[in-house]
Amino acid sequence: MPYYKYKTIDRNGKASSGHGEAESEEAMIDSLMSGGCFVAEISETRKPQKALSALLASAARGLSLYNRVSQKEITFFYMQISALVGSGLTLVDSLDSLAEQAENRYFKSVITDLKTQVSTGKTFFEAVSSYPDVFDKLSANMIKAGETGAGLDTVLAEIAKFSERDAKLRAKVRSAMLYPGVLSLISASVVCFLIIYVFPKFTKIFAKAKGGLPRPTVMLMSISEFMQAHYVHGLIAIALLVVLVKWLMETNEGFKRFVHRYALKLPIFGGIILKASVARFSRTLGTLLQGGVPVLKCLEISEEIIGNLTLKKIVRELTDGVAHGKTMYDTLRLHKIFPYTVTKMVQTGEKTGTLSRLLLRAADFLEYEAEVLIEGLTSIIEPVLIVGMGVVIGFIAMAMFMPMFDMTSTIK
Repeated sequence: MPYYKYKTIDRNGKASSGHGEAESEEAMIDSLMSGGCFVAEISETRKPQKALSALLASAARGLSLYNRVSQKEITFFYMQISALVGSGLTLVDSLDSLAEQAENRYFKSVITDLKTQVSTGKTFFEAVSSYPDVFDKLSANMIKAGETGAGLDTVLAEIAKFSERDAKLRAKVRSAMLYPGVLSLISASVVCFLIIYVFPKFTKIFAKAKGGLPRPTVMLMSISEFMQAHYVHGLIAIALLVVLVKWLMETNEGFKRFVHRYALKLPIFGGIILKASVARFSRTLGTLLQGGVPVLKCLEISEEIIGNLTLKKIVRELTDGVAHGKTMYDTLRLHKIFPYTVTKMVQTGEKTGTLSRLLLRAADFLEYEAEVLIEGLTSIIEPVLIVGMGVVIGFIAMAMFMPMFDMTSTIK
């Protein structure tokens, strides 16, 4: 395909230059003018070979630290571009402006390449689809629907809204999962420090009187001696267990299904995982349907964004059922694990033609319920851990000081 270099002038009189491929010179001019630019110069040239710096940059993109774009950056990108396009600025100029503002070097190169692709005749959908590691399928298909009739600025605003709410929910769920673990780890570390390093210093004082020591002291001395002798083995065992579980989760489908199924049955945590996952599914499906994406494509994309294999299987059955002429309600009512509220809203939405609106409402409701569970978990876990720590430290203190009181009374 011929390769051209060109100079253009936009509506604001700003001159810029670029290069790209097109079937002919006329096709290149048409694509540039459709982007709102006047072509000042254009000529065919040889396609340049990749320079060493370009090759190094390409290799660097393979590194996870280099090509990482955060959810916050993606959300901010959609918010900005929807505002710029909605204000009347062309897509090419909007991308150019965002590329200049981007601080992440990799994301800056991605936006610059999107601008080049769009300015050379590709649709915005085709451009973002070339970066699946940055732009997910939901956003790409929403953009495609917007370009074919729904209005790109409106669709971009919906994507920004979805991305913002999704990021907030995922952050809250992640916090709910990490918070108890971090507190428990700190508590266990304090207790281990007291037993392994602090308590042995006291035992030297009354080690010879071991036969006449109180029962709590004898118990704690046995525990302390065992932990001093085997704490390294314990740490190694814990590390190996973590590695084994991670390896099984990545390689054993049956084990992963078991864990995902059991996770939904956990007290409080299971409810948070279920409601957050179904809320994300409902919002994804509702947003795509509202954007005009075909229902089967909506279900396929919605299945991909669900991480829990038990719920993923239900959505796969949902897709197969719709493909064979069934309603979504016919499939959902067979799965009691799926929230009843969502099932009834799907039934009503399919009957009244308001499925997308009711799915978004269901997502709002489930997100609220998930937030309530997270707040409840936070309010419960703190006093439970405080009481637990108090009991353990109280027992250690009692075991440490009871012999000292006995020794004091003997001296008197």
